[in-house]
Amino acid sequence: MTTRRNSYWGRIPEGAADPRELERRPDVIAMSRGEMYLAACSAILRDGHGFVSATDADVPRDAEGRWIPLFTYPCIEYIRQFDFSGKRVFEWGSGASTLFWQDRGARVASVENDRRWYERMLELKGPDTQLLFDDGDGFPRAIHEVPGEFDIIVIDSAGYRYDCAQESAGRLATGGMVILDNAEWHPRTAGVLRDQGLIQVDFSGFKVTEFHASTTSVFLHRDFAFPTREPMQPAYAVGAKRLMSEWDQPGGRR
Repeated sequence: MTTRRNSYWGRIPEGAADPRELERRPDVIAMSRGEMYLAACSAILRDGHGFVSATDADVPRDAEGRWIPLFTYPCIEYIRQFDFSGKRVFEWGSGASTLFWQDRGARVASVENDRRWYERMLELKGPDTQLLFDDGDGFPRAIHEVPGEFDIIVIDSAGYRYDCAQESAGRLATGGMVILDNAEWHPRTAGVLRDQGLIQVDFSGFKVTEFHASTTSVFLHRDFAFPTREPMQPAYAVGAKRLMSEWDQPGGRR
């Protein structure tokens, strides 16, 4: 039988190592290392990602108040590395992602099938963002109303996701990506995209404004090569230790 050892979390004065003294202090909490690390992880979600304030406001924003897509945080961490300046985006389903793309210099065309949300987005979108409306069965085919190929295609609509994936065939530019949100709820739709020769990468985790884990999947063209915003890839994640390992070089050893 092993004895569970508590760690002590709080402002501990120098020399106050006696557990009996620490247990009497109101500003010190005894907890296991696992519980302490869990609290640190919760702080990253709360403060680093701004989860609590954004969820209380029911608005998808990061800790700095910038718009973020309603994708999982791991997916956002991945896509935010890239430079989207001048990239062409088509979305089935508009919203915070539309504002995210346009804020990063992309040219966006988005189709919406909710009249009230469409009118709201007309107030928020930028002058170079094209917003379409179709609340009928023609919704999946709206992509064909916008000529050319797209560097990014987003399938995050209310309904018709399987049909949208089918209509995306032949519209993705060489080296581009398709993003399917809630992919775990749409495995057949994911299969349609894989059948187009795209490489599926799943990003599972938490989302702002939601209380459960989910999966946002990115489907990469086999020549995917978006430029990055910073020279280093991967970039440091929110809450990461900003270290540069000595092992990351020839002959690096412990």
